[in-house]
Amino acid sequence: MQRRRTVLERGCREGGHGGSALTFDLTQLLLSNPRMLSNLIVDDRHKVLYCYVPKVACTNWKRMMLMLTGRTNYTDPLSIPSDSVHRKNVFLKLSDLEPHDIHMRLHTYTKFLFVRHPIERVLSAFRNKFEKNYTSSAYFKKRFGVKIMKNYRIGVDPSQVPVSGHGVKFSEFIAYLIDTKTDQFNEHWALMSSMCHPCSVRYNYIGKYETLAEDSEHILRQVGAPPTLHFPPVVPSKTASFVEPYFDTLSQQQQQALINLYEDDFRIFDYHFRTFI
Repeated sequence: MQRRRTVLERGCREGGHGGSALTFDLTQLLLSNPRMLSNLIVDDRHKVLYCYVPKVACTNWKRMMLMLTGRTNYTDPLSIPSDSVHRKNVFLKLSDLEPHDIHMRLHTYTKFLFVRHPIERVLSAFRNKFEKNYTSSAYFKKRFGVKIMKNYRIGVDPSQVPVSGHGVKFSEFIAYLIDTKTDQFNEHWALMSSMCHPCSVRYNYIGKYETLAEDSEHILRQVGAPPTLHFPPVVPSKTASFVEPYFDTLSQQQQQALINLYEDDFRIFDYHFRTFI
Protein backbone atom coordinates (compact mmCIF):
# COMPACT_ATOMS: atom_id res chain seq x y z
CA MET A 1 0.00 0.00 0.00
CA GLN A 2 2.82 2.39 0.82
CA ARG A 3 4.50 1.69 -2.51
CA ARG A 4 1.24 2.33 -4.36
CA ARG A 5 0.83 5.70 -2.63
CA THR A 6 4.43 6.61 -3.40
CA VAL A 7 4.02 5.79 -7.09
CA LEU A 8 0.76 7.73 -7.19
CA GLU A 9 2.29 10.82 -5.61
CA ARG A 10 5.21 10.73 -8.04
CA GLY A 11 2.84 10.33 -10.98
CA CYS A 12 0.79 13.30 -9.83
CA ARG A 13 3.91 15.46 -9.57
CA GLU A 14 5.11 14.40 -13.03
CA GLY A 15 1.81 15.45 -14.55
CA GLY A 16 -0.16 14.56 -17.64
CA HIS A 17 0.38 14.90 -21.36
CA GLY A 18 1.67 18.45 -21.15
CA GLY A 19 3.96 17.71 -18.25
CA SER A 20 2.04 19.93 -15.81
CA ALA A 21 1.35 18.51 -12.36
CA LEU A 22 -2.02 16.81 -11.92
CA THR A 23 -2.36 17.82 -8.28
CA PHE A 24 -4.78 20.66 -7.66
CA ASP A 25 -6.09 22.40 -4.58
CA LEU A 26 -8.77 20.44 -2.75
CA THR A 27 -10.58 23.55 -1.54
CA GLN A 28 -10.77 24.82 -5.09
CA LEU A 29 -12.20 21.47 -6.15
CA LEU A 30 -14.97 21.76 -3.58
CA LEU A 31 -15.80 25.32 -4.54
CA SER A 32 -15.70 24.76 -8.28
CA ASN A 33 -17.79 21.59 -8.54
CA PRO A 34 -18.70 19.40 -5.56
CA ARG A 35 -20.36 16.97 -8.00
CA MET A 36 -16.86 15.84 -8.90
CA LEU A 37 -16.98 13.96 -5.59
CA SER A 38 -20.17 12.05 -6.42
CA ASN A 39 -18.35 8.70 -6.63
CA LEU A 40 -17.30 8.83 -2.98
CA ILE A 41 -19.68 6.88 -0.73
CA VAL A 42 -19.86 8.00 2.91
CA ASP A 43 -19.94 5.66 5.90
CA ASP A 44 -20.26 7.88 8.97
CA ARG A 45 -20.51 4.85 11.27
CA HIS A 46 -16.93 3.72 10.52
CA LYS A 47 -15.70 7.10 9.27
CA VAL A 48 -14.91 5.74 5.84
CA LEU A 49 -15.04 7.10 2.29
CA TYR A 50 -15.06 4.63 -0.60
CA CYS A 51 -14.63 5.87 -4.15
CA TYR A 52 -16.32 3.36 -6.42
CA VAL A 53 -15.03 2.69 -9.93
CA PRO A 54 -17.34 0.76 -12.28
CA LYS A 55 -15.84 -2.49 -13.58
CA VAL A 56 -13.57 -2.80 -10.54
CA ALA A 57 -15.67 -5.02 -8.26
CA CYS A 58 -17.84 -2.06 -7.36
CA THR A 59 -21.05 -4.12 -7.10
CA ASN A 60 -19.62 -6.27 -4.33
CA TRP A 61 -17.98 -3.32 -2.64
CA LYS A 62 -21.26 -1.42 -2.70
CA ARG A 63 -22.82 -4.46 -1.07
CA MET A 64 -20.14 -4.27 1.61
CA MET A 65 -20.81 -0.56 2.10
CA LEU A 66 -24.53 -1.23 2.53
CA MET A 67 -23.69 -3.65 5.32
CA LEU A 68 -21.10 -1.37 6.90
CA THR A 69 -23.48 1.59 6.94
CA GLY A 70 -26.36 -0.51 8.28
CA ARG A 71 -28.60 0.31 5.32
CA THR A 72 -29.61 -3.31 4.77
CA ASN A 73 -30.93 -6.18 6.87
CA TYR A 74 -29.14 -8.81 4.81
CA THR A 75 -26.41 -10.72 6.61
CA ASP A 76 -24.92 -12.24 3.45
CA PRO A 77 -23.64 -9.65 0.95
CA LEU A 78 -24.33 -11.92 -2.02
CA SER A 79 -28.02 -12.03 -1.03
CA ILE A 80 -28.31 -8.32 -1.82
CA PRO A 81 -29.67 -7.97 -5.39
CA SER A 82 -26.93 -6.57 -7.60
CA ASP A 83 -29.17 -4.03 -9.31
CA SER A 84 -30.35 -2.58 -5.99
CA VAL A 85 -26.93 -1.21 -5.05
CA HIS A 86 -26.72 0.88 -8.22
CA ARG A 87 -29.99 2.74 -7.76
CA LYS A 88 -30.02 6.44 -7.02
CA ASN A 89 -30.14 7.60 -3.40
CA VAL A 90 -29.11 4.23 -2.01
CA PHE A 91 -25.98 5.77 -0.50
CA LEU A 92 -24.97 9.05 1.01
CA LYS A 93 -22.45 10.55 -1.41
CA LEU A 94 -19.81 13.05 -0.42
CA SER A 95 -21.24 15.46 -2.99
CA ASP A 96 -24.57 15.45 -1.10
CA LEU A 97 -22.99 17.32 1.83
CA GLU A 98 -22.21 20.95 2.50
CA PRO A 99 -18.64 22.13 1.73
CA HIS A 100 -17.54 22.27 5.37
CA ASP A 101 -18.88 18.73 5.99
CA ILE A 102 -17.12 17.49 2.86
CA HIS A 103 -13.88 19.14 3.95
CA MET A 104 -14.04 17.58 7.42
CA ARG A 105 -14.60 14.06 6.11
CA LEU A 106 -11.91 14.32 3.47
CA HIS A 107 -9.37 15.28 6.13
CA THR A 108 -10.40 12.90 8.91
CA TYR A 109 -12.01 9.79 7.39
CA THR A 110 -10.23 6.69 6.08
CA LYS A 111 -10.36 6.77 2.28
CA PHE A 112 -9.93 3.94 -0.20
CA LEU A 113 -10.55 2.95 -3.81
CA PHE A 114 -9.93 -0.03 -6.08
CA VAL A 115 -8.29 0.22 -9.49
CA ARG A 116 -7.66 -2.10 -12.45
CA HIS A 117 -5.46 -2.28 -15.53
CA PRO A 118 -6.97 0.44 -17.77
CA ILE A 119 -7.13 -1.61 -20.98
CA GLU A 120 -8.57 -4.63 -19.19
CA ARG A 121 -11.18 -2.41 -17.57
CA VAL A 122 -12.18 -0.86 -20.93
CA LEU A 123 -12.47 -4.31 -22.47
CA SER A 124 -14.55 -5.52 -19.53
CA ALA A 125 -16.92 -2.59 -20.03
CA PHE A 126 -17.16 -3.27 -23.76
CA ARG A 127 -17.87 -6.97 -23.35
CA ASN A 128 -20.39 -6.36 -20.57
CA LYS A 129 -22.29 -3.51 -22.20
CA PHE A 130 -22.09 -4.34 -25.90
CA GLU A 131 -21.47 -8.06 -26.35
CA LYS A 132 -23.56 -9.57 -23.58
CA ASN A 133 -27.34 -9.68 -23.46
CA TYR A 134 -27.86 -8.50 -19.90
CA THR A 135 -30.85 -6.31 -19.12
CA SER A 136 -28.52 -3.36 -18.52
CA SER A 137 -26.77 -3.99 -21.85
CA ALA A 138 -29.88 -3.06 -23.85
CA TYR A 139 -29.65 0.53 -22.64
CA PHE A 140 -25.99 0.87 -23.60
CA LYS A 141 -26.54 -0.68 -27.02
CA LYS A 142 -29.37 1.73 -27.83
CA ARG A 143 -27.79 4.75 -26.15
CA PHE A 144 -24.27 4.32 -27.50
CA GLY A 145 -24.18 1.33 -29.86
CA VAL A 146 -26.47 2.76 -32.55
CA LYS A 147 -24.51 6.02 -32.70
CA ILE A 148 -21.16 4.21 -32.71
CA MET A 149 -22.10 1.97 -35.64
CA LYS A 150 -23.66 4.84 -37.62
CA ASN A 151 -20.49 6.91 -37.24
CA TYR A 152 -17.77 4.28 -37.42
CA ARG A 153 -19.04 1.29 -39.40
CA ILE A 154 -17.30 1.48 -42.74
CA GLY A 155 -19.22 0.64 -45.91
CA VAL A 156 -22.64 0.39 -44.28
CA ASP A 157 -25.51 2.81 -44.82
CA PRO A 158 -26.41 4.34 -41.41
CA SER A 159 -30.04 3.47 -42.07
CA GLN A 160 -29.07 -0.20 -42.04
CA VAL A 161 -27.71 -0.09 -38.50
CA PRO A 162 -29.95 -2.20 -36.21
CA VAL A 163 -32.06 -0.08 -33.89
CA SER A 164 -31.16 -2.46 -31.06
CA GLY A 165 -27.55 -1.30 -31.29
CA HIS A 166 -26.40 -4.91 -31.18
CA GLY A 167 -23.19 -5.88 -32.94
CA VAL A 168 -20.72 -3.11 -32.09
CA LYS A 169 -17.13 -4.12 -32.83
CA PHE A 170 -14.34 -3.40 -30.38
CA SER A 171 -12.47 -1.32 -32.99
CA GLU A 172 -15.61 0.80 -33.52
CA PHE A 173 -15.99 1.34 -29.79
CA ILE A 174 -12.36 2.42 -29.49
CA ALA A 175 -12.75 4.78 -32.47
CA TYR A 176 -15.65 6.37 -30.59
CA LEU A 177 -13.57 6.72 -27.41
CA ILE A 178 -10.69 8.32 -29.30
CA ASP A 179 -13.01 10.93 -30.82
CA THR A 180 -14.80 11.73 -27.54
CA LYS A 181 -13.58 14.12 -24.86
CA THR A 182 -12.66 12.17 -21.75
CA ASP A 183 -14.82 14.39 -19.53
CA GLN A 184 -17.82 13.18 -21.55
CA PHE A 185 -17.09 9.47 -21.02
CA ASN A 186 -19.70 7.28 -19.38
CA GLU A 187 -18.51 6.18 -15.93
CA HIS A 188 -17.99 2.60 -17.10
CA TRP A 189 -15.06 3.70 -19.24
CA ALA A 190 -14.19 7.06 -17.68
CA LEU A 191 -10.67 7.46 -16.33
CA MET A 192 -10.36 6.14 -12.79
CA SER A 193 -8.35 9.23 -11.90
CA SER A 194 -11.12 11.53 -13.16
CA MET A 195 -13.74 9.85 -10.95
CA CYS A 196 -11.74 9.60 -7.72
CA HIS A 197 -9.27 12.53 -8.04
CA PRO A 198 -6.38 10.74 -6.32
CA CYS A 199 -4.05 13.67 -6.93
CA SER A 200 -6.24 15.82 -4.67
CA VAL A 201 -7.81 13.30 -2.31
CA ARG A 202 -5.16 11.50 -0.26
CA TYR A 203 -6.33 7.89 -0.16
CA ASN A 204 -5.15 5.71 2.70
CA TYR A 205 -5.57 2.50 0.70
CA ILE A 206 -5.32 1.82 -3.01
CA GLY A 207 -6.69 -1.65 -3.65
CA LYS A 208 -6.11 -3.44 -6.92
CA TYR A 209 -8.39 -5.76 -8.85
CA GLU A 210 -5.45 -8.08 -9.38
CA THR A 211 -5.15 -8.62 -5.61
CA LEU A 212 -8.83 -8.07 -4.82
CA ALA A 213 -9.31 -10.77 -2.17
CA GLU A 214 -6.34 -9.92 0.04
CA ASP A 215 -6.69 -6.16 -0.40
CA SER A 216 -10.39 -6.26 0.46
CA GLU A 217 -9.83 -8.31 3.58
CA HIS A 218 -7.03 -5.99 4.68
CA ILE A 219 -9.13 -2.86 4.18
CA LEU A 220 -12.18 -4.32 5.97
CA ARG A 221 -10.08 -5.11 9.01
CA GLN A 222 -8.41 -1.69 8.95
CA VAL A 223 -11.69 0.24 8.86
CA GLY A 224 -13.14 -1.68 11.79
CA ALA A 225 -15.63 -3.90 9.97
CA PRO A 226 -17.29 -6.57 12.13
CA PRO A 227 -15.05 -9.66 12.33
CA THR A 228 -17.82 -11.75 10.76
CA LEU A 229 -18.04 -9.52 7.68
CA HIS A 230 -15.90 -10.71 4.79
CA PHE A 231 -15.68 -9.81 1.13
CA PRO A 232 -17.49 -12.34 -1.12
CA PRO A 233 -15.33 -15.09 -2.64
CA VAL A 234 -13.50 -13.73 -5.66
CA VAL A 235 -14.24 -15.45 -8.97
CA PRO A 236 -11.21 -15.06 -11.26
CA SER A 237 -11.96 -12.81 -14.22
CA LYS A 238 -11.52 -14.18 -17.73
CA THR A 239 -11.14 -10.70 -19.21
CA ALA A 240 -7.35 -10.58 -18.85
CA SER A 241 -6.98 -13.52 -21.23
CA PHE A 242 -8.97 -11.63 -23.89
CA VAL A 243 -7.01 -8.37 -23.76
CA GLU A 244 -4.37 -9.29 -26.31
CA PRO A 245 -6.73 -10.81 -28.93
CA TYR A 246 -9.06 -7.81 -28.76
CA PHE A 247 -6.18 -5.33 -28.70
CA ASP A 248 -4.77 -6.98 -31.83
CA THR A 249 -7.96 -6.13 -33.75
CA LEU A 250 -7.04 -2.44 -33.47
CA SER A 251 -4.82 -0.58 -35.90
CA GLN A 252 -1.45 0.52 -34.56
CA GLN A 253 -2.71 4.10 -34.51
CA GLN A 254 -5.76 3.08 -32.48
CA GLN A 255 -3.62 1.09 -30.06
CA GLN A 256 -1.38 4.06 -29.36
CA ALA A 257 -4.30 6.49 -29.15
CA LEU A 258 -6.11 4.23 -26.68
CA ILE A 259 -3.04 4.02 -24.46
CA ASN A 260 -2.63 7.79 -24.63
CA LEU A 261 -6.25 8.26 -23.52
CA TYR A 262 -5.61 6.38 -20.29
CA GLU A 263 -2.02 7.53 -19.79
CA ASP A 264 -2.75 9.19 -16.44
CA ASP A 265 -4.33 6.01 -15.04
CA PHE A 266 -1.40 3.92 -16.27
CA ARG A 267 1.13 6.17 -14.62
CA ILE A 268 -0.37 7.05 -11.26
CA PHE A 269 -1.72 3.54 -10.55
CA ASP A 270 1.50 1.82 -11.67
CA TYR A 271 0.24 -0.16 -14.64
CA HIS A 272 2.22 -0.88 -17.79
CA PHE A 273 1.20 -0.86 -21.42
CA ARG A 274 4.30 -1.23 -23.57
CA THR A 275 3.86 -5.01 -23.78
CA PHE A 276 0.81 -4.38 -25.98
CA ILE A 277 2.57 -2.40 -28.75
